[in-house]
Amino acid sequence: MSATSRKTSASTPLAIPIASPSSLDHHRQFSSHRYTAMASRLTDLGQMDVQAALDQMRSLLSGRPQIVYKTAYYRKQTKNHWARDDPAFSALQVGFLVVAALAYSVAFRTTIMGGLSFLLYSLLWNWLVPGIIVATIGRELANRHLAGTQSSTHVKQSVEW
Repeated sequence: MSATSRKTSASTPLAIPIASPSSLDHHRQFSSHRYTAMASRLTDLGQMDVQAALDQMRSLLSGRPQIVYKTAYYRKQTKNHWARDDPAFSALQVGFLVVAALAYSVAFRTTIMGGLSFLLYSLLWNWLVPGIIVATIGRELANRHLAGTQSSTHVKQSVEW
């Protein structure tokens, strides 16, 4: 008997439910689709809004984070998520870190392997790992302690990772 032809029958003593994917499988498919979509956006430079990301960086560095919050708030109102659609902000950060690591390697006259190891150290231990830790802790704190009570007329609110 194939998995798709299983049905619950009243004549059998053991009822076999209709086969359906579990919620865990659905979550895995959804998250893998999300990661492949993000990877495809990373490789498509035409998809990235580099100018908006540079404007956000300039606003954050000039001491006007309310402008960045306002654009994120409008995105939340229109698309129902806080996060940016494109990875341009992260890609620009990585690009700036690469330039800084290369400049450091040239200024201190390190070997090519020393420069590459410094670049990897800078990207992994100074940018990626702390970012993952802070984002995970912040997401958990926000979703556990800052989520307000929901009414039946509102969309469920949660902070994305």
